Amino acid sequence: MPGRPDHDGDYQLQVLRAAWDDTQRHWHDDMTRHFDARYLTPLVNESRAYLLALRNLIDLLNAAERDTEY
Repeated sequence: MPGRPDHDGDYQLQVLRAAWDDTQRHWHDDMTRHFDARYLTPLVNESRAYLLALRNLIDLLNAAERDTEY
């Protein structure tokens, strides 16, 4: 059974967060804070919103499929 894209996306955000946490151990200056505030945080927030919408759509499609089975 193929994985759900919303679950895969959650996993990828965890991988991204772990990589960023590792990077911050070595890179902790003004540019780090700028990158985090300007690029990473908006990317993560938009990705979470997208994944929530995708999760809701998948659930709705699954419900519609169950309701139309005969």
